[in-house]
Amino acid sequence: MRNLHPRGHTRLPRYTRGRRGTVIRDHGVYALQDTDERGQRLGDTPQHVYTVRFAARELWGDRASARDSVAVEMWEAYLEPA
Repeated sequence: MRNLHPRGHTRLPRYTRGRRGTVIRDHGVYALQDTDERGQRLGDTPQHVYTVRFAARELWGDRASARDSVAVEMWEAYLEPA
């Protein structure tokens, strides 16, 4: 995931920023629902929405179970190729 810190609202969870996950599903193209610092919608940029799976240890370190994972829906603009 990209390590973004935008002004305004974002649906990019802080705990996923800069972390590596695996795209497991493409949900199609939708209008981005984030807003800028003035509350203006940024939905003029349709993009794919993906389900990305993260190993629990990638997010929370060695104290997390090696068997656990978390799946989060992410807009394409949040992803960065690994």
